[in-house]
Amino acid sequence: MVFMRFLLSTTLACAALLFASTAQADPGVHDGFYMQLNGGLGYFSTTAEAGGVEASYSGVTVPTSLLLGGSFMPGLTIGGGFLLDYAPSPTWEQNGTELDVSAQNVSQYVLGLGLFGDYYLEPTGGLHFQGFVGWGGLETSSDAGAGGSDPTGLSAYLGGGYDVFIADEWSVGGMVRLVYGPYSLNNFDYPTIAPAMIATLTYQ
Repeated sequence: MVFMRFLLSTTLACAALLFASTAQADPGVHDGFYMQLNGGLGYFSTTAEAGGVEASYSGVTVPTSLLLGGSFMPGLTIGGGFLLDYAPSPTWEQNGTELDVSAQNVSQYVLGLGLFGDYYLEPTGGLHFQGFVGWGGLETSSDAGAGGSDPTGLSAYLGGGYDVFIADEWSVGGMVRLVYGPYSLNNFDYPTIAPAMIATLTYQ
């Protein structure tokens, strides 16, 4: 919880301090205050083993994220944000046999809150690479409710994409990213991967 509060306060501090740099940002250049919204289509998969029983969870996801930050030099942005990859109808398997969980309206979420960096090879160009590291987990929701005991741990991703300016400070584009979370619960490991293709809308 202390780490989560630190990440959240850092994100808010970045937003507050770097709003002031907006007025100094040059049109058509990746500098100044940064805000990125994205969404797309992805997939997640995780496997856990205990007492000779192997359980796996996977499914199509709807990935979203919000990132806030600012550039310390043209083309390089550092800040904070969160990600959420939502799987509305995951598949559950136990020792290779699929379980029917449709009656329980089960859904799962890959979550992350942390710090990110976004680097454009050219401050006026579109090719960029993004990295994220923080804290997150895999949360399960059903008719019985959400929350409780869920695997948590480090959340990280790497991504690369390209965008184009459609206005002085706004750009749109696409990116491919891969989320990895070595989550755990009660000394059991739940390694999770979540690749995705996303569309980006960036103000900078």
